Amino acid sequence: MKYSIVGCIILLMVSCENLSNPPLCGKWQLKTVEKNGEILSVDTVWYNFQSKSLFSVQIYDIPWDTFVGVRTQEDNLLSIQIFNNRFNKDIVDYTDWKSPIRLFTIEKVNRQRLLLRSEEGYLYSFIRF
Repeated sequence: MKYSIVGCIILLMVSCENLSNPPLCGKWQLKTVEKNGEILSVDTVWYNFQSKSLFSVQIYDIPWDTFVGVRTQEDNLLSIQIFNNRFNKDIVDYTDWKSPIRLFTIEKVNRQRLLLRSEEGYLYSFIRF
């Protein structure tokens, strides 16, 4: 009996953990980008959603690989603005972003998957890292 009570308490704590954190918060690894019907595999880019407004992009292929910015979200609309990093590198030089500000629609987000559609119509598929 004592062990079943402890087990129930642990299950409650684990299940409530994600209620306090918005589903978008955390580190997401980009797996595919769908552009004009063509699906490109990716495994060297991570989006990090920290708190309600902080955001960063990590790119494995370049030195000093983190680009930091801010995000705003209203319902399923997401706006991200990246600042030049400390070595004056611009995210536009290393990604398919056309400017340091990008608008997305959140098509799906749960504990394991994130789908973002850019305003250009590209579909970005992530898994939680």
